[in-house]
Amino acid sequence: MASRRMGPPRGRRADRGIPASREGRTGSRDQSAKLAAAPRAKTPTRSYVVFESRFAQDLFCAVPTSLPIPGFLTDAGWQFRGTLGKRGFMPPGFRAAAARKAASRDGFYLFSPPHSED
Repeated sequence: MASRRMGPPRGRRADRGIPASREGRTGSRDQSAKLAAAPRAKTPTRSYVVFESRFAQDLFCAVPTSLPIPGFLTDAGWQFRGTLGKRGFMPPGFRAAAARKAASRDGFYLFSPPHSED
């Protein structure tokens, strides 16, 4: 008895039946039109818990609310300042892109406001 191959014929995708050689040309155009017409979902704004150093002037530390608070922030050297988010306060010098990168690497983001030269 000859073995029978299961699945779609060669060169065809099982989910659409489009020849593999034509899929890239036709499928991508149709898919692009659908994506352009669909409304985009808003990405949620990440919120942070912000602490200020009691000893170093203008030094802040932001921790995403989804992560645990590092132990050094619970010491007497740091004071809770508030929650930064959609409607929270925004200390000067906070940069969202840098905060995301630092928090993903270290679990927190240290920053200070820019100082102007007098």
